[in-house]
Amino acid sequence: MSIKGIFKTNKVQFVLIFMMVTVGMIVDSAAQYLMTPAFNKLKQMNLAGFIIFLSLSMGCDLARLILISSSDFLYEKQSQSYLHQIRIKISRYFFKNEISQTAKVQNNMLANLDRLTSNYLKAIKSGFMYLLTVAFSIGILFSFNWILVVMTVILTLISLFLPKTFEKMTSSATITVTKKNEKFLDTLAKWMNGLDELRRYASFNIFSNSIDQSAQQYKRAAIHQGATLAIADMITFVVSITGQILLMLVCAYLYLHGQIVFGAVITTIQFSSSVMSGVAMFVTEWNSIKSTKDLNKEIAGLQNPVEIAQNQHTTHQINQLTVKNLVLKFKNGERISYPDFTVHQGEKILLTGDSGTGKSTLFKLILGKLKPEQGTITFLDKNGNKLNFNPDELGYVAQDNMLFPDTIGSNITMFDDSLNERIPDILDQVDFTKDIEKMPQGVDSQVDLDKGNLSGGQRQKVILARALIHHKPWLLIDEGTSAIDSAGTKKVLQNLLNTKSTVIMIAHNYSKELVSVFDRQIKLTNEGEVE
Repeated sequence: MSIKGIFKTNKVQFVLIFMMVTVGMIVDSAAQYLMTPAFNKLKQMNLAGFIIFLSLSMGCDLARLILISSSDFLYEKQSQSYLHQIRIKISRYFFKNEISQTAKVQNNMLANLDRLTSNYLKAIKSGFMYLLTVAFSIGILFSFNWILVVMTVILTLISLFLPKTFEKMTSSATITVTKKNEKFLDTLAKWMNGLDELRRYASFNIFSNSIDQSAQQYKRAAIHQGATLAIADMITFVVSITGQILLMLVCAYLYLHGQIVFGAVITTIQFSSSVMSGVAMFVTEWNSIKSTKDLNKEIAGLQNPVEIAQNQHTTHQINQLTVKNLVLKFKNGERISYPDFTVHQGEKILLTGDSGTGKSTLFKLILGKLKPEQGTITFLDKNGNKLNFNPDELGYVAQDNMLFPDTIGSNITMFDDSLNERIPDILDQVDFTKDIEKMPQGVDSQVDLDKGNLSGGQRQKVILARALIHHKPWLLIDEGTSAIDSAGTKKVLQNLLNTKSTVIMIAHNYSKELVSVFDRQIKLTNEGEVE
């Protein structure tokens, strides 16, 4: 976040807001200044004069209230527009860079932006307002006596120097809180995903203890941050109170020596209080702004320009996929070695093997989601030239089929309305037409992710329909029919393997009849060989 950024959101409105604040603070100073003649009239026993000046002062207070309240409303509106722009940029970053941690996304899109809104955006306007209060108050004090100004300026400079002392400490405390919050959200998400299984085995204690442990870490970080800011604020206010006492003593001295009038004594006390309180509040807001330094830098990194092509799935003419000397090593030391093999355009390959032979992992390597320790995965065109391949260009049906809280039709077309006319034919190809006909709203039925209104087989048919309607020349399918009955699987395979697409499909326990519809089978073993 930056002042430049929120200014550019709506330049005219931004200028208007700070003009309103400036006028509001001028009127506020005028309200306090009018109390000088008011108290002089009161000392002279002139009640009418006192009431007139008091009324003028109250009128100024009312005008200030209207101006500042209106500026608060407009600034909130401007801030939300700015935050909306930031969220769009961050969402583009997450979309392009494939951030899979939901907690990280939530933390940056919600908690961190809320923290920056409170400690940075709001602090900018409040700090500006307090700074004007100090400036105008010092100006009026100068009209009373220059000694008051000298004292005020010295105390102001001391107060303004204080934030530098706490800057590094408060910034470090803030970034620690954001990281602990992210970790807490991540822990919560991971344990919530397995909540049904935990209930089944009555394993409440491990759930409670794990959540509590992560929450305690966040709690300690939040308390530390609060204590850090509280110490900074306390020292600032001690300096403020000390300054006010000194100014009052100087003011009393000047009055007793006839250098200021009676009304100015009371008004000076008010203004000295405004100055020191204003400085204290400005320093508090400044501390708040500086505490967001590291967090702001992190959020700024997520807003870097990201180019997303209108059609980022333009397919090269892949003629051949070659795997050679491929080895993957996990952090725990486990290694998976893959045999050398080649897949040609148009082939229909069944990929099988026992658990642990790395079938799904192979797909992740092909898609570029994992990096091998050694070996190569090469895509060649029909002339044998190596292609600079983008993994997104492959069609992919994963085991954990991803649906979205929208209509079944939109989940199939992936929100491309131009494909709607092809939906009926695709539904028939994946044996889903009868299921859809039983639904009152047909393909316009909403997918309810919370209630799970689609069975496992129906979910797989939606995903397969999605893959078919987008007609990828190369298609990787990981257990894409595991929840579909044998009759449905047979129909799906007949239609799928009748396309021109190159298909590599992972499956278990297919009958000899189903295995025979593929061109060939690649069976992985624990020794990294093909059977």
